[in-house]
Amino acid sequence: MPSAVSPTPVDVAVNIFAKPHQTALSLLSLLRASGQHVGVIHLQYEPYGSEHDQVSPYLVAVWLREQLGAERCRVFQPDHWLDLKAPDMPRLTEDAYRWGIRYQYAFEHSTSPLLLLMHNDVFVQRDILGAMRNVRGEAFAVGMLGQCWNCPAANAPLMRELFDLPPCAPHRHEAFRPSFDQLRELYTQAHARGIFVRPYDEGFAGIFDRQPWPLPECRINEWACLIDLERTRPLTMPFGPALPPGAYRPCGPVCLDIGVEWFRAMYAHGLHARHFPVFQYLKHWVGTGKVTRRRYLLAEDNALSLLKKHFPDYVDWLRRKSGKPL
Repeated sequence: MPSAVSPTPVDVAVNIFAKPHQTALSLLSLLRASGQHVGVIHLQYEPYGSEHDQVSPYLVAVWLREQLGAERCRVFQPDHWLDLKAPDMPRLTEDAYRWGIRYQYAFEHSTSPLLLLMHNDVFVQRDILGAMRNVRGEAFAVGMLGQCWNCPAANAPLMRELFDLPPCAPHRHEAFRPSFDQLRELYTQAHARGIFVRPYDEGFAGIFDRQPWPLPECRINEWACLIDLERTRPLTMPFGPALPPGAYRPCGPVCLDIGVEWFRAMYAHGLHARHFPVFQYLKHWVGTGKVTRRRYLLAEDNALSLLKKHFPDYVDWLRRKSGKPL
């Protein structure tokens, strides 16, 4: 663990649904690579875990508190679990309900000017926090931009045919700002050509007719992203009108993905985000929280193998603490 911390530390917020070994690998590798920048780590535990876990997901919090001190590892478990659902808007005035949104307790309570949101299924290999701080500039958020694999604006033939433009991409996402009619045509033609898009166009009324850009798949991906609390918190519930960064919003038969509505609101207030190549700094295992038992256990076994290789002191401690042979 790092002995010295930056004079302006960055707080970290991690939302935890089970994955005890992946969670430990995420946090320990972040501290190894970027520990000199890390202030308070906020662990928000969803109130349901996995029946397949070898050890308790809370044990990593015990380890971190022993290593860093309780004041630098804060643990919170909300009374409400929103899962992948959009929040009930009238209830967002209730603290206990609102804090059920991912990362929200840390977003409201952090005393740092910057907050790193991070998944609990990553392996940090280089100093991602230092690099993000170096390139941040005036950006309200730094991270991988967009879910372009789901977006028709990333389809080169379609963009060329409809608008005589190159495909949209994370590093130039501000260049393509369609009108609402253009956005609607983009989705209509994607459907007609059998190009996969999520059915957001069924819910454009009242959302994208009022603000057609950023696009429905534009967001800062919270696998690992650095956000400016000083600039964004006053604009975000409960301090301002914007939906929190960890919230979903209904759009047609589905929800806009996590963070999309917040991202759009920050741009509506004149702020700008910066694309950052996160995969040059970390490995991310996608979608292993609530899928098949086999895939979940494979991901956990992989994380345990990496913990044994890179963090043997933690694994030894975990064996003693849990009473499991591992």
